[in-house]
Amino acid sequence: MRPRAWLADLAVASVGLTVALVAGELVVRAFPPLARRAEALRAVVERRAEVHPRGLYRMDGDSCWTLTPGFTGRFVRPEFDIEIRANRRGLRDREPEAKAPGTFRILGLGDSFAFGWGVPVEASFFKRLETLLDGSHSVATHEVVSAGIPGYGTYEALHLLTSVGRGYEPDLVILAFYEGNDYLNNASAPRRRAVVDGYLTDLKPAGSGGRPSLAVRHSALIALLDDQWSRLGEKRAFRASVEKTKALLVEMKTVLAEQRIPLVVVFIPDQDPAAYARPPLLRLTDRLLRGEDVFRQRGEMAEFCQEQGIGFCRLSPRFEGPGALGLRLSLEDSHFNAEGHRLAAEEIHAWLATHPWALEGELPPAQGSS
Repeated sequence: MRPRAWLADLAVASVGLTVALVAGELVVRAFPPLARRAEALRAVVERRAEVHPRGLYRMDGDSCWTLTPGFTGRFVRPEFDIEIRANRRGLRDREPEAKAPGTFRILGLGDSFAFGWGVPVEASFFKRLETLLDGSHSVATHEVVSAGIPGYGTYEALHLLTSVGRGYEPDLVILAFYEGNDYLNNASAPRRRAVVDGYLTDLKPAGSGGRPSLAVRHSALIALLDDQWSRLGEKRAFRASVEKTKALLVEMKTVLAEQRIPLVVVFIPDQDPAAYARPPLLRLTDRLLRGEDVFRQRGEMAEFCQEQGIGFCRLSPRFEGPGALGLRLSLEDSHFNAEGHRLAAEEIHAWLATHPWALEGELPPAQGSS
């Protein structure tokens, strides 16, 4: 009787679990906000809608990538339709030339913000900075090389600096650091990727069970649960990602210090409005999982850079989420719009004007300058 009772209990439990999963699936599909989120997650998994133009990227080793040298094409999304051109070094900039005498050259590294996602290259903040510098400094000609690549973290930026960037003979290096995902990118670096069918694709670790699973691809409920589980892991690893970011910044500074080239970090606040509108209870939960408040990390990064002799230019509170201070500075996908790029360039230019060592190509004072 006992085995039969055990089997009966197991059957009841299995039926109960199945009913709960079916009910959960129906609730997710019937509730529009959850349904839209699940559909977006599943669309990414199934690769129904690629974000970048086909053929835009080529691999540079197993874990880094650049634009495909000589690529020309259109980048079309609901909010923009722009042309992308890559030079022979795989950057969205003019063809490289030997630095002319009297030229002060800045190398601008970073991710899609530095790349100029959604705007013509001349409207991106690095190219706008070039115009501002040439219009306000008569001593030298200023060039700003736009070396931002979508998806980059500090690890990839460091690789690009050593493989391509130093060939530009920069007098100053500016790294655009995006709070919204660069810690996360650094935590998982080096990321194994490949170009598959013309698109940049993450390679799953061996033994990962072929994730994403069939259930994730076909179940809205499982897609949401899988996403939340991944986010939980990211939050618990936040402290380690901060320490890894610091180590990468020190390595970048060390590489540049060999040639006495200063390094400046431009800190871009999170542009996701949900990050600022998150209810207090959920923010408290996030803080407990991470071991700290992610927004308080800004002060720690500023202090760290000062101690290490790295310039730290933090964009002002008007950039803290779309709509901050009544300004609309971002696209719907949270990247800067043309106005955001313009104001960011002005703030970077103002910071450089008050830190003359940077535009003189000198290392900062011994105590740092931020």
